[in-house]
Amino acid sequence: MKWFLLLLLVSCSLYSVAQTDNYLIRAGKLFDSETGRFLTGRVVLVKGRTIEAVKEEAALTAAEKSTFSRVVDLSAYAVMPGLIDCHTHLLYREKVYPRQMELEGAVDMSRMLTLEGDAYRAVYGTARAKGYLENGITSVQDLGNSGLFADVALRRGIEEGLVPGPRMRCSGPGLSTEGGQLPGLLHKHRHLAADEYRVVTSAADGIQAVRENLTQGASVIKIFANNTPNNTMLSRAEIEAIVQEAHRYGVRVTAHATSNTAVWTAVMAGVDGIEHGYQIADSTMELMARRGTVWVPTFGDSAQYAEYISMANLGNTEELKAIPQIVSGFQQYRTALLKRGRQKGLLIAAGSDDYLDVSFPMGETSKRNLIGYVEAGVPLPEVLQWATRNAAKQLAWEGKIGVLKKGAWADIVAFDTSLDTNINALLQTHFVMKGGKIYVGAEHVKGASR
Repeated sequence: MKWFLLLLLVSCSLYSVAQTDNYLIRAGKLFDSETGRFLTGRVVLVKGRTIEAVKEEAALTAAEKSTFSRVVDLSAYAVMPGLIDCHTHLLYREKVYPRQMELEGAVDMSRMLTLEGDAYRAVYGTARAKGYLENGITSVQDLGNSGLFADVALRRGIEEGLVPGPRMRCSGPGLSTEGGQLPGLLHKHRHLAADEYRVVTSAADGIQAVRENLTQGASVIKIFANNTPNNTMLSRAEIEAIVQEAHRYGVRVTAHATSNTAVWTAVMAGVDGIEHGYQIADSTMELMARRGTVWVPTFGDSAQYAEYISMANLGNTEELKAIPQIVSGFQQYRTALLKRGRQKGLLIAAGSDDYLDVSFPMGETSKRNLIGYVEAGVPLPEVLQWATRNAAKQLAWEGKIGVLKKGAWADIVAFDTSLDTNINALLQTHFVMKGGKIYVGAEHVKGASR
């Protein structure tokens, strides 16, 4: 009898934990990421952790109204799939110093490795993960600069419900050539690079590096096709070996590549994505389009760029006066690059490369990258597709995130109702649900829990 009662108690406890609410979410405007259109008169039915249906409210049946009795009234807002950031560094931040040069950035990374350590970075990463989620970013791809697998530990904490945060694809240490991204590192201190990067010495070593990262829980492989600001690059043979080994396990490979040479080499070697790509020739873009290589352009918006220039030039009156002109030049460069990429038919996904310690709230900087795309002349609905449908492909979660349809995970967010015409509406987050759980906007729920 004792064992029976214990079993009954455990069973009841498990049942109560498994219980989840069913919601009927009423949208003012609903963004359909597959068509790029805003729809009206729609409701989203959420059953447990997934979406049961998206339909016109007028078509609801009596049974559906009874089953989905908890109503989330978002009729005053624009509703869409949770935003996705394909290029984050939740556990890394770099301060901006007056007259910053590349070497000072390296000094800041070295300081982080030697004076801050993993414990502090874990606290910082936890705070940023919460900020991202509360800003409506429900999934991210975290691409290194997180020590030795601290990103994997953060993902575990989120998945276990210890801390709030977005879904995470994690790379662990990026695969790089000698020195990683630490320019000026004296040879006797070269071991510091191994605390942040997996230094690859040959094609065979690249295969071993993939196995190491996957064994430790990485769900994407990041390589440094070139490791700017250092001037060395992985060879095509090394990248091919890495790609073949990762694909053998069904894992995607994405490449930090800033120069055209690095992009071309990485694409020819078979990578799935290109991060940054600040200098890409038309012929390389055509190659990417033919191969279906995803491009993740990382820019930020004009407000971020102006603040960065200002912080880096404190005390230099002439430089500060020139900020509007500098920002204008940046806008022209960004506009031209994105225009060429779109004309060449590249599959583009949104990524912020958010790591600079600027004044914007945690998570907002990721959304400002989307504002930057619109500033560069990309139509607003297309930008939202980059941050939803296209980004889901880059994270290998197509059909599960980035869409509102039956079977997708219930990652649903709401912003100001003017989102269909004003990208800045993203800065006002009114509702966040991830996996059927509400993190922001519980006050919009009506009806008793079932």
